[in-house]
Amino acid sequence: MPPTLYLIDGHALAYRMYFALTAGGSSQRWQNSKGEPTAGIYGFARELVRVLEQEKPEYLAVAFDVGKTFRDKIFPEYKATREKMPDDLRSQITRIREMVDAFHIPRLEMDGYEADDVLGSVAKVAAEQGLGVKIITGDRDLLQLVNERTAVYLAGDDSTYITDADVKKKLGVNPNQVVDYKAIVGDTSDNIPGIKGVGEKTAVSLIEKFGTLDSIYENLEQVEKRWKTKFEEHKKAAYMSRDLARIETNLKLKFNLEDAKVKPFDGSKLEAFFKEMEFKTLINKIASISGDMNITSPSPVVRTAKTKDGQM
Repeated sequence: MPPTLYLIDGHALAYRMYFALTAGGSSQRWQNSKGEPTAGIYGFARELVRVLEQEKPEYLAVAFDVGKTFRDKIFPEYKATREKMPDDLRSQITRIREMVDAFHIPRLEMDGYEADDVLGSVAKVAAEQGLGVKIITGDRDLLQLVNERTAVYLAGDDSTYITDADVKKKLGVNPNQVVDYKAIVGDTSDNIPGIKGVGEKTAVSLIEKFGTLDSIYENLEQVEKRWKTKFEEHKKAAYMSRDLARIETNLKLKFNLEDAKVKPFDGSKLEAFFKEMEFKTLINKIASISGDMNITSPSPVVRTAKTKDGQM
């Protein structure tokens, strides 16, 4: 097996963990004694610890979004239908960045691009260098990156890494056809319009027959009339949707693989962070994941049935 680079989609994982822990209840349960919200931070930390403990990655990095991107210029309404990030999660993103630094894991960010683009570009370079790549996210958009060297783990959704065959089962198309598929059906979560009136089954059947969006338009005379008309009417929207859905994989990033190498580190900053957040059980994990034997576990705590912050 080749060495493997693990890449974590920062914002997507934070969202997934936050909503998984607060579903069906109040997010106020997830606060430390100072009233600081912790659900997203704790869920993210727990996943990082799981990866380090169970998967023992050779290389590890985390990518984050940084604001508006080129997609907003292409289509100002991009992601306009998404609900606003909960206020108590917004403040946690800053804390998660701080925590990633305390884990001694490099953060990858690039102005004008989403974390998806950063992940896609780093994954491509790593694969070209002969590494395996495993991406941990909560976003199905990244399924388009799956190939013989790259697998995707949807946190909280699947218990295994998704391969080429799995993408075909989930969406009905191959990973390299996901962008063409989204160009046709759109994506309501990102407000990508697609071709109005053309659904998933029709999109899959047309892609199976013609292979790509370009090929469908090149052979439009062979398409059933009712679908042909819709493709003609919404051609501009289809190609714009493809541009919005496609993850950029050719960014010129300052990324040194050696910086992402997982090695023993001083766990004192992480210990201080976990103590401030009051993640008592996670403090017990620091010595093993950092290799820092100077970290001492806290004294056992007798817990009542109901805790203030929900961290068990």
